[in-house]
Amino acid sequence: MTNPFFRPEPNPQAIWTYAGFWMRVVAYLIDSIVLWGVLALLGLLLVPPSLSVTIFDPQSTGGSGGDYRISYIHPVDYTIASTTPHMHWNGNGVFEILSLLIPAAYYILCEASRAQATPGKLLCGMRVTDLYGNRITVARAMGRYFGKYLSLFILGIGFLMVLWTQRKQALHDILAGTCVIRRQPRAPAPQPPPQWG
Repeated sequence: MTNPFFRPEPNPQAIWTYAGFWMRVVAYLIDSIVLWGVLALLGLLLVPPSLSVTIFDPQSTGGSGGDYRISYIHPVDYTIASTTPHMHWNGNGVFEILSLLIPAAYYILCEASRAQATPGKLLCGMRVTDLYGNRITVARAMGRYFGKYLSLFILGIGFLMVLWTQRKQALHDILAGTCVIRRQPRAPAPQPPPQWG
């Protein structure tokens, strides 16, 4: 189903339709991989892994040979003391905060940008718009992002609403007044049969 309020597509061979559930799942998986890579790199920078490993540690004994014991792996604690007494700033705490802020900024800024989409949605030929096909504001993108938590809290039913709503909107789309649209090739017009004289 197309929306007559959408801006005309410069390419006459393409049309915009509402994005279906499974294409949105594919876009979400792509975005999850991008975010996972960013957060994994950030985690290595903020909480560098450091392990002291000793497998066999020879101990001298009074007997005729070495007595060996197995040492265990001990992670090094990277707690950084701040200048304020009795307060400590842990790299893990910083990472946990950033792991909440970065995905929010990723979705909000990408969907409110001129591209109107995250990298995953762009690869799937999708955009996030308001109900009239226009670019959404940062405030509307924020409402859409945080509305996803409500969609999740009701056992994911808010996401499944894409399957039966008229504009294929999830609950967070309905709350924020947004739609996800997808560019599809236009079917060629049927050609009239040849006229034989």
